[in-house]
Amino acid sequence: MIEWLVTIANFSALLTILPNPYLCRKLGIKKVVIFGLIISTTAGVIPAFINNFLLIMCSRFILGLGVGLFSPHAISLIAHNYQGEFRARLLGYQTGLTALGNAVLLGIAELLVGIWRAVFGLYLILIVIAILIGLFVTEPENLSVKTSNSKVNLPWQKWQLVILTFITYLLIWGVQLKLPSYFQNKQLGNPRVINLTLSAMNLGGLVAGLSFGKLHKKIHHFTLTLGYLGAAIAVLLLWITDTSYLAIIAAILFNFVYSYTGPYLIFASNQGLEPEQINSLSSYLTISTIISAFFAPLIWNYLGNFGPQNLTSNVLLWIAAILFIMSIITLVSKKL
Repeated sequence: MIEWLVTIANFSALLTILPNPYLCRKLGIKKVVIFGLIISTTAGVIPAFINNFLLIMCSRFILGLGVGLFSPHAISLIAHNYQGEFRARLLGYQTGLTALGNAVLLGIAELLVGIWRAVFGLYLILIVIAILIGLFVTEPENLSVKTSNSKVNLPWQKWQLVILTFITYLLIWGVQLKLPSYFQNKQLGNPRVINLTLSAMNLGGLVAGLSFGKLHKKIHHFTLTLGYLGAAIAVLLLWITDTSYLAIIAAILFNFVYSYTGPYLIFASNQGLEPEQINSLSSYLTISTIISAFFAPLIWNYLGNFGPQNLTSNVLLWIAAILFIMSIITLVSKKL
């Protein structure tokens, strides 16, 4: 029941992500985003005032509905308002700031968790964001007004990138899910070392996000290949080593270089699309990342049964092999 409490917001988010493009055509992106932030703020702070588990579960469900309204537009608002390499740079910043937000807010939550009601006050940050959106973010121009019966079609190449995004996030979930048990099984560090490693991995993602724009400007298509190949080498090093500090370096290196793949996939996906297509694609990309988190434990725990070592080590070996294959595919492909 506790695991459901943690994950239910991801599932309810799907209920509002799917009709998100339609709502944006009817109401406008700004109104949808602000409404979603207000819903999530209200539902997020409810557990600070109640002790009933069922009501808390309901509040988490409503929280996810709000998240589904605003989360796709972390991507689409950039795609709507900016073009070219500046768009690529901003998408990199978005990835980097996401990593920074994870590190900072998890640290604050750790300080507040002893006072269990106070930790839910973090959701009040969302109302500040809603105010900033209302004051400073402009409504995208040229957003086509469609009828309620209209259907937005995406080219097959864009669907390929959505599938590739699902696989990409499935791989990173595999590493993040298995890293704590892997460190424990190989006696590479205590829980404190593992927590510090996970935090440092987020900082690696921050550096990658901030440098993505410059890297993409220089090597373009090969940014994706670099991300997969570098991540494959890092995971293989993690799998081979029995030394704690090398394992920590490999984990940080993995998250650093792999963080180049997300912005590239988003940037490539939005290229050449009409405004209403961008909204639809952003929703599908968000859905692919959410369902990858759901399928990751099922897929990796199954594949981990096949290999030369224990389940956790086998998972890392599978991930390294798949990353090597993906780096070769992206290197020879001219369509990605």
